[in-house]
Amino acid sequence: MAEAFLTNVAVKFVSKLGEYLFAPIGHQFGYVLCYKSYIKDLQIGVNNLETARERVQQTVDEAGYDGRLIYTDIQNWLGSVKDEAEEAKTLLQHGQSAKSACFCGWIPNPVVRYPIGRKVKKMTQVIQGLNEESRNTNFRNVCYENTPIGIVTATSSASRSIDKKEVLESRAAIIENVMKAIVDDKVCVIGVHGPGGVGKSKLLEDVERQIREEKLFDEVAIANVSRNPDLKRIQGEIAYALGLKLTNDEPARERADRLRKRLASDPKKTILIILDNLWKKLELKEVGIPCGDDNKVRGCKLLITSRYRDVLRTDMGSDRQFRLNELKHGEARKLFERIVADKANNPEFKSLVDGVVQKCGGLPLLILSVAKRLKHGDLVEWRNALISIEGSDVKSIVELNYNDLQNERIRSLFLICALMSGRTYMRDSLVYCMGLGLFSRFSKTIESARDRLIMDLRSLQDYSLLLDSDDMEWLRMHDVFVDVAISIASTEWNALVGTRDCGFKKWSKDELRKCTAISFPLVGIDEFPEKLDCPNLKMLLLLENNSSLKIPESFFEFTEKLQVLDLTGFSFISLPSSIEFLENLKSLFLGHCHLVDVTALGKLIGLQFLSFVGSTIACLPKEIGELTELRVLDLTDCYELKVIEPGVLGSLVNLEELHMQGSFDQWEAEDEAS
Repeated sequence: MAEAFLTNVAVKFVSKLGEYLFAPIGHQFGYVLCYKSYIKDLQIGVNNLETARERVQQTVDEAGYDGRLIYTDIQNWLGSVKDEAEEAKTLLQHGQSAKSACFCGWIPNPVVRYPIGRKVKKMTQVIQGLNEESRNTNFRNVCYENTPIGIVTATSSASRSIDKKEVLESRAAIIENVMKAIVDDKVCVIGVHGPGGVGKSKLLEDVERQIREEKLFDEVAIANVSRNPDLKRIQGEIAYALGLKLTNDEPARERADRLRKRLASDPKKTILIILDNLWKKLELKEVGIPCGDDNKVRGCKLLITSRYRDVLRTDMGSDRQFRLNELKHGEARKLFERIVADKANNPEFKSLVDGVVQKCGGLPLLILSVAKRLKHGDLVEWRNALISIEGSDVKSIVELNYNDLQNERIRSLFLICALMSGRTYMRDSLVYCMGLGLFSRFSKTIESARDRLIMDLRSLQDYSLLLDSDDMEWLRMHDVFVDVAISIASTEWNALVGTRDCGFKKWSKDELRKCTAISFPLVGIDEFPEKLDCPNLKMLLLLENNSSLKIPESFFEFTEKLQVLDLTGFSFISLPSSIEFLENLKSLFLGHCHLVDVTALGKLIGLQFLSFVGSTIACLPKEIGELTELRVLDLTDCYELKVIEPGVLGSLVNLEELHMQGSFDQWEAEDEAS
């Protein structure tokens, strides 16, 4: 009995000893004997990881196009995948060469295989771990929305604090009064009025910055109304600040209803709406700002500016109005000296300062414009300014600055900005300029042309012909300058700019035949002539919000020199047949249009830039593949786009940029065999 017990103990001991001694040895031999299996496992793991990475990266790219922010763990995972996958691929290359390494001609060489097999096994575990991470449910959501710019959070602050030293005394007093009115519970609508160029928009910026610093409201939204109000744009600017997504194909009334609900969604929230630059009464109900039948705002406060006190008091029913006056000479000189710096104290220039400042009439816009121009000017330029500026005459100042532009390309860019009513979008400006051939020297790539455009826009800012802005994607010309700029364009380009009371009906045949540019910047077009007889026309901008307005079939028959065409906000079952006459057309915008059949575009074989931004188009037909000169195709926010016919994109052999943000969700693959 005892003998049997001892035997049993001995067997167990030996078994355990073998487990501790021989198992590790077998494990080590596995690196050699199972070498090929380890290599295969790693290869499969890397392939699976690459597939997962592509899927996650595509989702990340789509989110980036929409301006959403990517979670840190997703970014870290993508970084790890890149590093580990590259290392694994290098290891696999070594591993493949070691497969054929044999000892004595037929036994796997343990000296070669062992270290590589060991590394392969460890790398496989790392790769499997990354694959496991990608299958984690958190990876289904890779991004989050950026906090809307209008939300004032507990930790947020203005992008730049107000420097009290920079604010002129008279402006500081107005700011203080406006701030008191804003926090007064009995005051609902506050207005600031004063002549163009007096600094109303700048004052609003300072007020908004102070409101954000002191966190007086939960949400702040600002919109520029302008002389020709575009209801959808105003709605869009307010909605963007509040994080509300509106689509352009929604009717303005539906957008207004959604905006109204958003503003009234939480009665406890305090909201300030800032409307800058009103020229006439704005119906708040049509915008979507909660108000009664008397246009009185409810549930939020309103801060508005206008040149005219009656617009604030009578049309908009403001409770308090503040007049922003021209600067007195002392403050005007102080502002001028701040820009020209040391020259103001230079004996040669000092005697001229008072005269130049006085010519600007106390308007900060003109003071800054002249000061920027003279900052690097010599004595002759200062004397010339004193003679040429006709007592706060805007026209003389704009013309002086424009004439100082030595580069014809930059001068043309300024005139293009004028034709856009002074509202300059980087995207549109680039394609207009490229279509007109202004960047032919820099057009080797679209990127190089865009860089040149940015430099040219900065030059216009330096010459005070465009307002300074931190956002180079969207720039603005001051309203005071727009009329002068249009006048220059009318003289130098024979340009025609439509207004609400002047358009095709009012222009003579002689004017139309001479003109090289026509613009209707959202002012309303009554009707089109059957044929537009403009043999010298190179640029035609028709921006509308009237989907019922139809362009006649033969409209383009006598515009064969046309190079840039912008048809924004129209509805087409099919494009006018006369569009095939536009053999010289380089740039075509069909933005925010309702489009059904665009097959006629296939005949515009010289087209280089084609944009469908925000349009309702379901299918991109095979005829688009005929546009082999196309360099940019913009399908941004084409939410209804479901099908791109097979081979279309592959046929666009010169395509440099394809923009597809917001156009992925409903895509379907077409069957190549069908």
